Amino acid sequence: MLINEAGAVRAIKRAYKGGGYTVNSRGGIMSIYTQSWYIQARREVMPRKVLATIVEHAGMIPGENEPTNIMKGLNPQLVIPENANAEMNNWRIGERGDDVDMVPVIMQGFQIFQTAEGAGACWGIPLSYLGMVERDAAEHDGAIVVDNCRLLWDDGTEAIAVEAVRKAKSGWAKAWERAVWEALEGVDLHKEEE
Repeated sequence: MLINEAGAVRAIKRAYKGGGYTVNSRGGIMSIYTQSWYIQARREVMPRKVLATIVEHAGMIPGENEPTNIMKGLNPQLVIPENANAEMNNWRIGERGDDVDMVPVIMQGFQIFQTAEGAGACWGIPLSYLGMVERDAAEHDGAIVVDNCRLLWDDGTEAIAVEAVRKAKSGWAKAWERAVWEALEGVDLHKEEE
């Protein structure tokens, strides 16, 4: 399993109270996504509590090829299928970059992932999003950097994509943040084997 049931439920509940989330089922594959994260699995392996949370919020599970946006205070809204498919493709499709591994460093509330070879690019994802990934998968299965802005875990059955930051190369980060993140990139942050 790649999707952590409790973490996914927490993320869906946060999204419901915020900007909402979209559920899209096509060909037996269910995708749930926001502006910041994306999860996908065959419907029969989607965690039950995730499905129950959707029912709690919308009163139903959206049908096949009926993409639906769900947000607190509003009735579920159908999304134009072409728009939903384009949004989903933005999460999964893109230029594949480095393979990255989780390292034992948290910086400014971001769990750090570093290129698998050692010292090099450091990417950060919010700790709250990391909870959607099963701990074993997060710690031992590498993620792929896609389009220099998100990390993707994909085991062929399930997939999770999360917005990521690389403050060392960011134009919006403060100078001191860039300096600290550049220093992190100069060190191999992986645990030393004992």
